[in-house]
Order: sequence, then C-alpha cells, then structure tokens
Amino acid sequence: MTRHPHGAACVLAADGTLAGLITDGDLRRALGRGVDINAARAADIMTVNPVRAHAPMSLGEAARIMEDRPSQISVLPVTDAANNRCLGLIRIHDIYQAGIV
Repeated sequence: MTRHPHGAACVLAADGTLAGLITDGDLRRALGRGVDINAARAADIMTVNPVRAHAPMSLGEAARIMEDRPSQISVLPVTDAANNRCLGLIRIHDIYQAGIV
C-alpha cells in the first residue's frame, strides 16, 4: 500500500472472489493490538465481507455508499454482482478528481 497508495488492498480467494479488504485502518488497528504484521496473514487483519460496489453501479451511487454511513469510508472494492469476482477498487478521491460527483 506504500508503493501503490490506494488506501486498501483486496484479498482474493483462489477463484478470484473477494475474500476481504485490508485498509490503512485495519493495519493501524492491528499494530495497536501488537500484531506482528511481518508474521500475520491477511485473514488475521482483513475486513471480511466489506462494503462494496458492483460493476454496473454509477459513480454517484458508489460515492453515496461511501459517504452516507455513520463512519465514512474512502475506498470500495468493485465486484461482479453475479459471481462476486473482484474487479478492482474505487476511491472517493478518484471520483471527485474526475469531477463526476
């Protein structure tokens, strides 16, 4: 996440489906609990079943999902609605930078 500052990394199952998401916050919380991140597995710190966007969703809808929550989030994994295969990540910063919302 340092080399590619997206704010999160998708964790994929062997079949390409989304297994979880590791965010900067997940890493901070793990470090705060004393987890040795050099020895930890992704499953030890990832958010399981994260909030996500689906491929046909508009960017406006994705932005609303990120913002209309008690605790705002800045990144969403994008999955295929039919089979949960991970297609990528969308960041709120990208949406605003593109001037779409």
